[in-house]
Amino acid sequence: MLTINLIPPQQKERIKLKIYYQNIISSGFILFLLILLLIIFLAGILIFLHFRYLFIEDKISVEQSKIIQTESYKGMEKKITNLNKELSEVKEIQDKRSDTYQILNDISQNLLIGVRIYNLRIDKSSNQVTVIGFAPLRENLLNIKSILEANPKYNKGEIDFPLSNLANSSNINFRFSFTYTP
Repeated sequence: MLTINLIPPQQKERIKLKIYYQNIISSGFILFLLILLLIIFLAGILIFLHFRYLFIEDKISVEQSKIIQTESYKGMEKKITNLNKELSEVKEIQDKRSDTYQILNDISQNLLIGVRIYNLRIDKSSNQVTVIGFAPLRENLLNIKSILEANPKYNKGEIDFPLSNLANSSNINFRFSFTYTP
C-alpha cells in the first residue's frame, strides 16, 4: 500500500517539533515521577533508619546503665568484702582482748571502789595486775585489801600489798599488785 502525504513540508516540520516537544515533556514528566518515587523511597528508608537508630541508641543506653550498675555492684561488693575482712579482724582482736575487758570490768566494779587510778597494768602472760593510784582514806585501801584476800579470783597467786600504803590515814598514794584468775 502506498501512502501519500499531502501536508506541506513546513506543516510537517511543525508536527515533528510538536511530537518532539510532547516526547520531551512526557519524558520529563516520567523522569519527574521517577525522581519523586525515588525521593519517597529514600525518605522511607531514612525514616526507617532513624527509628532503627533510636531503637539501637535506647538499647545501648540500657546496656550502659546495666554496665554502670554492674560496676557499682562490683565496687560495692568489693567494699563489703573489705569491710567484712576488717570486721573479722576486729572481731579476732576483740576475742583476744575480751578477757582483758572482762578483767577490767570486774576490777573496776568489784575491787577499785572509792579510789582514783593513775596506772593499771595487766600482764596477759602471767595475769599479773599492777595498780597505782590515790585513795582519800585508809579505809578505802583496807576494803580493797580485804576483797583481794577474800575473793579467789584475786587471791590465786601472791598479793603484793605493801604496808607503806597504809602508813597515812588520808590522801594516800598507793601501789599494789596481784594475780587475777579469769
